[in-house]
Amino acid sequence: MTATLGDILLVFLADRSGTAHELQQRHAATFGPQRAVGVNRVVAALNRQEKLGHIHLLKGATQKSPQVCAPTEAGRLRQRAWILEVPPEPDLAEVLDRVLLAMAAADRATFEAVVERCLAALDASRPRRRARAVVSAPHALAEYDDVVAASLRKWLRGLAGRPRDRDAA
Repeated sequence: MTATLGDILLVFLADRSGTAHELQQRHAATFGPQRAVGVNRVVAALNRQEKLGHIHLLKGATQKSPQVCAPTEAGRLRQRAWILEVPPEPDLAEVLDRVLLAMAAADRATFEAVVERCLAALDASRPRRRARAVVSAPHALAEYDDVVAASLRKWLRGLAGRPRDRDAA
């Protein structure tokens, strides 16, 4: 499953309930300011998740206080399936998203499972290319992708077993 903003928000909400503004801030803290999303996009994604039955609004919110969202049981199942269901030939950016999300918003066992499954998928899809003496742009791009994937695998192996900020809390 490809990551959508809704999937990302479900992972944050499975960790703890929050308002659209809080979710926007968690997104920016996890993925950096260059990937920040506007609160209107967060609200739209939350509305879609509510229509799908993945989240509900907590009782007690007044018109002046922001609405707090929480996942439903279906939403918890969806987010768990998404974060752990790494496709056989994963997009490298999606692997990064899953790992950063698991680092920021998942329990230790889920984090380790995400790292393990991402590594397994990357190892299984490892290309077996040989460097060529004469190269073309497509071959050079393929070699570049191989080097990036190898670096990602090395980074993931280095994360496994290391304590996270949230483990100390």
